[in-house]
Amino acid sequence: MIFLTEDGSRGGITLVYLWQVQRKVRAEVYVLGSGGWGFPATAMTEVPNPAAFLTKMLPPVRGKVFMVTSFGCILGLDLAAARFLMLELPAGIGRNYMLSSAEGSGIYLVNADGFQLSVWLHRMMSNSDGASGWLLVDTFCVREAYSSAGHNWVWMPQDGDFLGVDAVGDNAEFVFLDYARYGVVLYVHLRSRVVKKVYEQAPYHHGFFRMGLSHIHVSPFMMVWPPVFPAKKRDTIKSNDPAVL
Repeated sequence: MIFLTEDGSRGGITLVYLWQVQRKVRAEVYVLGSGGWGFPATAMTEVPNPAAFLTKMLPPVRGKVFMVTSFGCILGLDLAAARFLMLELPAGIGRNYMLSSAEGSGIYLVNADGFQLSVWLHRMMSNSDGASGWLLVDTFCVREAYSSAGHNWVWMPQDGDFLGVDAVGDNAEFVFLDYARYGVVLYVHLRSRVVKKVYEQAPYHHGFFRMGLSHIHVSPFMMVWPPVFPAKKRDTIKSNDPAVL
């Protein structure tokens, strides 16, 4: 992953190269200077089991980057010190969560338990590992929010149904949820409680979730809407063109 400086100023670019072999996780941190990429700083740690994996990496927060994992905690990397750190999850949180950067130097965590969402905030109080801990800032039921807006909940929930957290916007402004049983992607604006269905797979894909084949990857990004495209240039033909009669 390549990151600009946290304040967005020019001239500060950091490259983080991360890979995993069995239980060992290794990182190389490169900083781009006037003379090119400097010599990398390296860090190494071990995860609880070789099947553990790392997913989304957040932009730097107080000089640290944080990664969603599958082994019950958040993996952090201090870029300046080139060392890993572990950040415990809030009590009761499993693997079904995603992170987003918070304004004012912190991170949000959004978790789904069935149809219930919980939003947590972790403030980074300084450049040290010390922090104020997790604070529960919001919780609500997606199904109730969808129904209270006048929509009929057209899907018939069954035992074991759940909403997978696929992506979270900056400052936990919105979240995309994967309702795997029906191949449906829901958009939830966390501030206003607006819930919308934004995508639905073909019916013959719905049963594949049992085999782990229906997971939908979402990569949200901000853009101008409606989009503005440059005017198309008209082709001009000269009158002395032999192809013109």
